[in-house]
Amino acid sequence: MSSRIDAHAPSYTPARATGSINPVQVFVLSDMSAISLSGIALQALHALNGGVAAQGELAIFFLAGVLLMGWFNAQGHYRSRQPVMGVAGPVLKACGLACLAQTAGLYAYGELAGAWPLLAAWLCVPLLILALRLGVRALFTVSGGWLQPVTVLAPQALTLSPDSVIRSEAGHGLHAERSLALEPFAQLSDAALLEQIAPLVQRPVFLAPDAATQDIAARLARLLSAEGASYYYRPALGAISGESFDLVRFPPEDGVILSMFNAQDRPFAQMLKRGFDIIASACALAFLSPVLVFIMVAIRKDDGPVMFSQQRVGADGRPFGCLKFRTMVVNAEARLAEILESDPEREAQWRAYQKLDDDPRITPVGRLLRVTSLDELPQLINVLKGDMSLVGPRPMTLDQQECYGQAMLDYQRVRPGLTGLWQVNGRNDTTFEERARLDSHYVQNWSLWRDVVILVRTVREVLFSSGR
Repeated sequence: MSSRIDAHAPSYTPARATGSINPVQVFVLSDMSAISLSGIALQALHALNGGVAAQGELAIFFLAGVLLMGWFNAQGHYRSRQPVMGVAGPVLKACGLACLAQTAGLYAYGELAGAWPLLAAWLCVPLLILALRLGVRALFTVSGGWLQPVTVLAPQALTLSPDSVIRSEAGHGLHAERSLALEPFAQLSDAALLEQIAPLVQRPVFLAPDAATQDIAARLARLLSAEGASYYYRPALGAISGESFDLVRFPPEDGVILSMFNAQDRPFAQMLKRGFDIIASACALAFLSPVLVFIMVAIRKDDGPVMFSQQRVGADGRPFGCLKFRTMVVNAEARLAEILESDPEREAQWRAYQKLDDDPRITPVGRLLRVTSLDELPQLINVLKGDMSLVGPRPMTLDQQECYGQAMLDYQRVRPGLTGLWQVNGRNDTTFEERARLDSHYVQNWSLWRDVVILVRTVREVLFSSGR
């Protein structure tokens, strides 16, 4: 990738999306189809039920659908590429509020007795919206029209590997086609900058400065805006939460102010989370009791304890006994010391990942339990007791605290989890440093919806994980 200032228009390979249909705008048609199909379902359900729809019910349903799409447009759903499941939460909330509003109207007019077809229709709306958007994205991905080429403007050190600035993936739909260093632009006047950026606006620009290049990036952003160009801007704000803030505008001042808030300071949501932990863990222990007994019998054949309790760091830094089925030989700690002392390569791997490939300490039964993640089932007892939660940072051992660095401050704010963001983001291939970063991200951006997503993704990981 070139990092020089190019005064000529870059030679791009023509993309199919250029000058053709904007795939994001097709979401307008797919959402209209979802609402229309749900309206048809509403009428069909009334017909099957042998009842008559309340007066004006269908008209209000479609009016609510139009208002819903207007809100989606205001939130940028039809303007920028976003991961479909990343907007699932707002879509569900908006549809839920629309359903609640129309149901309340029926109640006010004494028509609530026949409301179940309406509730079913509103349940269909978000499901069809998300399903059709996924279908649209899949079609454009296959045809090559989903990924949007962008020119990355970043510090010189990052231009050799633009994927380190923005990774090409189907979620956001951006592809780093080329990169330019920001530093040389700092020497140019505004008139010279305008001349240089003129050919760049043929493709959207992705500005990703660091602290040293923030000033020139701000100048480029101002000039790009003056040219009416579309661009992406990731200012050098440091490591802050990506979601736990509100944008505060104080006109006529330029720019915005970020009003940061504590994602954990949601008493009602925290109460729901704890209630769900208690009910789900109790039900899971009862339902899985035959499996637990079978595993205990299998482990006892190794002439060792069935479970073991290891001291882990809990909320507020308090240690607790984390329960697991025994998957290693009885003298595992002593064996580990011998392995690390005799094998420098494995010692390096242990320092980076805090785990070993093909760990010789694992028993045959233990290997099967790890592959299926069944060795962690006893932690449901920890969840029931309140030591852990179903979702949260994975509990760390006492000697791993120093490795966490500043992320330890976030870790201690919540209960450790039976599963977490690290579990569903390539736990087998991520370093301990990346694990700490993911845990911090989870704590700073926590929501009940994020917990639901993690639980669903955990099922996939359990079914298809290597269990390393």
